[in-house]
Amino acid sequence: MQIETLNKNKVDFRKINKFEPNWLYGLRKNGWEHYQNTPLPNRIGHLWRYSDPQSYLIDNTELAMNISPSNANGGKASNLPDNSNFDAIGRNGDDLSLFLQTSPRAESSGVIFRNLLAAARDYPEWVEKYLGKLVTIDYGIFEALNMALWNTGIFIYIPDNAIIEKPIYLHRHPTCDNTITRLLVVMGKNSEATIIDDYNCHCSSDRAIVNSAVEIFADDSTRVRYINLQQLGRGSNSFMTQRTQLGANAESYSIFISLGGTISKINAGTILNGRGATSNMYGIVFGDKGQKFDHHTAHIHQASNSYSNIDFKVVLKDKAVSAYTGLIKIAKDAVNCEAYQENRNLLLDKGTKAESIPELEILTDQVKCTHGATVGPIDPQMIFYLKSRGYNSEEAIRTLVMGFVETTMHKIPGNLEKSAREAVLRKIEGK
Repeated sequence: MQIETLNKNKVDFRKINKFEPNWLYGLRKNGWEHYQNTPLPNRIGHLWRYSDPQSYLIDNTELAMNISPSNANGGKASNLPDNSNFDAIGRNGDDLSLFLQTSPRAESSGVIFRNLLAAARDYPEWVEKYLGKLVTIDYGIFEALNMALWNTGIFIYIPDNAIIEKPIYLHRHPTCDNTITRLLVVMGKNSEATIIDDYNCHCSSDRAIVNSAVEIFADDSTRVRYINLQQLGRGSNSFMTQRTQLGANAESYSIFISLGGTISKINAGTILNGRGATSNMYGIVFGDKGQKFDHHTAHIHQASNSYSNIDFKVVLKDKAVSAYTGLIKIAKDAVNCEAYQENRNLLLDKGTKAESIPELEILTDQVKCTHGATVGPIDPQMIFYLKSRGYNSEEAIRTLVMGFVETTMHKIPGNLEKSAREAVLRKIEGK
């Protein structure tokens, strides 16, 4: 089935947004044509066995393209955390405007923190070079849709040798029913930064769509930490594709925490493109009621002497469902690589279901790779032991679940660890 049979809307990009440069117009046009000419994924195809692509279709493409460049360079936004904890903070408003603030320390380091639309006009030497080069339109139909119709976006540039001591916090609040957003991060050599990407909304909607693309380019000897927190409201369907590319001796440290929404699909990956690159990826998923989670992770080793590790934990209660697919791929000429992958699933109720699909694509012999997966309930002997020490059943389960995710929780930076821990506790207690 062609997508054009589902959506006949015509989009006049020039009419909708006259502020964009020609090269961005070309990207959007190519994305739209790819979207129109690509059929919906087959449910028996790779990575779509556990998700219905119809869940991510938007109803009005022209409305979704209603870009507003207002407040592109600052402003004061409510519901943002204390500025003293961060070197830059940003929040998108319901009208697609962006509120962005940067500390004097970060500004003096040469950090650029801008609305992506404004950055496309003012910094084409960076945005044109990198936008759409990792999450390309041929990734899939919804990535093509994102490139064609993104209606809010953020650009972050960290220059060579800049050390951003405090995190950059992004509050990615959904905009109306269709939020199509991008994040582009470009980091120079020997730079360091932490980015907290918080998709947070407690508003309710019958069918709110969030489509996000995240591209992070880390040059040689760069250290980047990316924390993705998904706390969307009930009724939200979220689709996100994230890719990080590492240069020689660069280090990536990423955490994905998925707690909200009705249906959530994340495709996250790191491309180890330089010799000696290192990537550590962690995940926590906690589903309850009828939530559905579909996560894919990928470590693509393109260079020799690179190292990767994935530790992904899933907790399910009520009738929640999770599917996890993890890929390790090592190129033919990438020798002396090490790659590890672990997925553990804890089922608290009989109505839950978890799938774990490890994938290895090793094209050379001189490597060291391991993978493992577990699916099962809490060991009743553990509950018995805790009850014999004075815990009741609820306290015993809460203690065991928090212990299950503790090693990952401890890796979350700053005061975000406290809020993430409280969110997990609320899920355990059914609040």
